[in-house]
Amino acid sequence: TVLCCLFASVHTVVASVGALLGCALAASLPLIFATLFEAAYGRRAKADVPVIFCPCLGSAVALIGAFVLLESSGLVVGELWRVDVDSVKTLCSRYAGVARDRLPRTVCIQQAFIKTDWEAGKLRCESNEGGRVECKAAFAAAPIFDGEALAAAGLPDEIWAWAVVRGRHVDANYRPDGQLCGYLAGPDQFDFYLGDFRLAVQRVIEKHALRLQHQVTEDAPTPADAAGPPTWSSGGEGSGRKGLQASLEDRPLLLAADPAEVTSQEQAWLLAAAILLCLCPCVGPVPLGCVFGYWCWARSDDQYSGRHLVSPDDLDSDF
Repeated sequence: TVLCCLFASVHTVVASVGALLGCALAASLPLIFATLFEAAYGRRAKADVPVIFCPCLGSAVALIGAFVLLESSGLVVGELWRVDVDSVKTLCSRYAGVARDRLPRTVCIQQAFIKTDWEAGKLRCESNEGGRVECKAAFAAAPIFDGEALAAAGLPDEIWAWAVVRGRHVDANYRPDGQLCGYLAGPDQFDFYLGDFRLAVQRVIEKHALRLQHQVTEDAPTPADAAGPPTWSSGGEGSGRKGLQASLEDRPLLLAADPAEVTSQEQAWLLAAAILLCLCPCVGPVPLGCVFGYWCWARSDDQYSGRHLVSPDDLDSDF
């Protein structure tokens, strides 16, 4: 149950299985207690009230804890499927042209600089109550260079990735140590609006007339004209040139949102789930294990189950 809930954000099927297992765990807890403490359930004495009502309360706690754990899945998966690279060029060489299901969830780049003054956006038009159509910049993209000096030079050949956001402007949110962290895949808004993000990238290329002068290879750079025009696949996955040879449009897209900030709410959910599922006295394996262990130890010392030997002389005197 815990594993399925932790990896729920990987696929919808895993999330569904985790939810079903959470319900099954909540339903099975009273049955387990009724089997272990059959005598207490039969007596229904006042001293047996904690044993009877504890699993009922534990069922509610287990159900809430499972669904809270589902909400924190994105944090766990993002930390497990995370990579660190030294530069944007290294990021491009590893993941340009790679299918999205093979991309890591999050990435942190040691040397990166977003050239925000080259950003451009894709408009989204909607009709208002008066019937007028309003168009606003809903998706923005900006090129990422290996450093500020290279960004100032503005050579298209030094663009190794694209920073994209859903909004009017790209936020260059660097960490205190200078790292740039974001998502290569995973968040629902990223995958759902992937086509809009690619159109925003195309808008930047058209606006600033960006064109590769040399096609990078492992041996030596080759003029882009000799290698043929850059290819841009509408799907953006598994087609066209890969690695450093990828065209500008096919270079990695980085959702410019720091996972440490985006998942702040999920961190709170994960802490709550740990308290509910691990430390709660009525359902947590640690406190329940300690209680059951103590009962087993205490029972082993009392070989007569609470009864004591009485000599026949004492019985005769009582009667």
